[in-house]
Amino acid sequence: MTWWQAVPALAGALALMFIPGYLAAKSCGTRGITACALAAPLTITIMSTFAIVANIIQVSWSVWVVAIATALTALAGIVTRRLWHRFGILRNRAVAEKSSPPGSSARRPVMVRALTVGTALTIPAVIIGLRLKEIFIRPDNISQSYDGVFHLNALQYVADSGSASSLTLGGMPTDGESTPFYPAAWHAYASLVVQITGSTIPVAATVTSIVIAAVVWPLSCLFLCTRLTGNRPIPLLVTGVLAAAFPSFPYLLLDFGVLYPNFLSIAILPTVLGLLAMALRLSADNQGGVLLPVMALLGVLPGVALAHPSTLMAFLAFAVPMTAVALVRDWRRLHARSAPAGRYLLPAGLLLAYLSFTVLLWFELRPSEAASGWEPYQTRAHAIGEVLASAPLERPVAWIVMTLTIAGLLHVAMRRGGWWAFGIFIVGAFLFMVVSAFPQDDFRSAITGAWYNDSFRLAALLPVTTIMITMLGGTWIVSSVVRRFEGIGRTILVPWRVGRSESTVPAALAGVVVLALLVMGTQGSAVDSTVATARKAYVLSDDSPLLSTDELTLIQRVPNNVPDDAVIIGNAWTGTALVYALTGIPTLTPHLGSTGSPETEILLNRMHLADSDPEICTIAEQQNSYYVLDFDGPELHVGDHVYPGVEDLEDKAGYELVDSEGDAGLYELTACGP
Repeated sequence: MTWWQAVPALAGALALMFIPGYLAAKSCGTRGITACALAAPLTITIMSTFAIVANIIQVSWSVWVVAIATALTALAGIVTRRLWHRFGILRNRAVAEKSSPPGSSARRPVMVRALTVGTALTIPAVIIGLRLKEIFIRPDNISQSYDGVFHLNALQYVADSGSASSLTLGGMPTDGESTPFYPAAWHAYASLVVQITGSTIPVAATVTSIVIAAVVWPLSCLFLCTRLTGNRPIPLLVTGVLAAAFPSFPYLLLDFGVLYPNFLSIAILPTVLGLLAMALRLSADNQGGVLLPVMALLGVLPGVALAHPSTLMAFLAFAVPMTAVALVRDWRRLHARSAPAGRYLLPAGLLLAYLSFTVLLWFELRPSEAASGWEPYQTRAHAIGEVLASAPLERPVAWIVMTLTIAGLLHVAMRRGGWWAFGIFIVGAFLFMVVSAFPQDDFRSAITGAWYNDSFRLAALLPVTTIMITMLGGTWIVSSVVRRFEGIGRTILVPWRVGRSESTVPAALAGVVVLALLVMGTQGSAVDSTVATARKAYVLSDDSPLLSTDELTLIQRVPNNVPDDAVIIGNAWTGTALVYALTGIPTLTPHLGSTGSPETEILLNRMHLADSDPEICTIAEQQNSYYVLDFDGPELHVGDHVYPGVEDLEDKAGYELVDSEGDAGLYELTACGP
């Protein structure tokens, strides 16, 4: 499949991500970059919550559910807004970008701002899009990874079950016999892309990844950074460049895992932090009220939690320094007004209540100890260096990003501003240092257990905690250069009676040159190395780690060689599990992490004994599983799972070869025939 053929699916994924949430945001009166940034998080909330509602009322998951949910949400926003206006609670200027009065001169700043935001978004969108094209190679390639099998098969499970609920998706490995909670926001979104565009599941995974990484993430970063600096051109453009500069996001999670749920939740996290800054009145523009940002925050948090709970925990952790800064600010104001001592207790009590709530959730929303066995890999000093160098997991140093980070830290110290951004940076650095460098003990599990004690997952959060500091450093440097050249331009041109606007041309050109150098400098060996490593997971070849060319070819012919109601069985670790996602034909082993029911395990180990053990034929009949995919290739991660009933079948009686491609074979169990 060519990339041009994937354009309709990409357009559908883009529309699905932004239209529902944008309509909901506009209904509440937001506009400008606020409405655009809120669109994706609100869409995720609408999809993930109404997927649960649809399942409860036994309505199949479809785009019509989202359409009705969007209409209801927008209507609720309009009604609430009218009530707020009627009772004088909301003012027109609340979470909205200032609009200019009529007239061409007044509209010019708005047009300049729109052009700047558009440019700041286009830069990372193009860079990240091209990088992802390099990683994926083809739009229909799949991630040859452990988690990729589950996520792709889960999309087919949504189509078959008609449910994209987080309360049912966890039942995919057992075909609904047990239904543990599983964050299904990404699956709800990607499954709708399949529905409305008719694309295959691999293509849907690809185009949704591009939308999330190349559009949602940069827009989210722009929104967060403008809460710190306002909508000034240089910070916007610097942020746009930096959104594509970090190797650990968005590229890392498309390699490791592959972790689509974490990937989606982290992409929208900066917007959520920006909303909190507005609600706490830490934003650069505090002229609006706090009611609407609070309501918006409450609207997007369910989407974060249902995309992945660990990112909700990250939000709660990053909110601690933000609330602390807000508390200190409020105490200073009270002190300046000589307020009575009792007035100090309310903000302190609210902070204490928040911390208590956070601690409670911190120890409740976490995976089991058995699933959190990742070990540290470095010293604490090395961990600090990796954070400063934006080079986690022993990746190459991102020299330009490191320089801008150090400049940003100096800027905060010298100007005494941006302390809440500094606090977020420190919390992110601490979490990464604990998970990657602290001993494997109870303290480490208490702090980072929400992320499976996994350095990769916390490394992917570092760009969220670093980008504001790096943006401050980059803005400081670029602004200094621009001011220098603006002075030169006035010195040279003004004596020749050239107007003020023309005298700033050298400054503008200098700014463009510096930004271009930043683009080139940030796309160096650090990003190159991460992209090259990620690309290996998507290569389809004769010796691919999970699914080889021959095995894929055979899977694509399976629908022509088995009955419509057939259920396939095979050793999932060799890639046979992907028959479900790629053809829609069910398999008893759709997940590498589980063999499913006890009956399935019996077939895996004893199916070859069907001619001498009547129980085998009884189970095969109950499961309607008479067809076996036997892939002789190595197992993923050099695994060594022995399942005699579904391996080396060419030498075993009771099977008939139906089709083959290279060393891969499709066999029918004939020992149970009439």
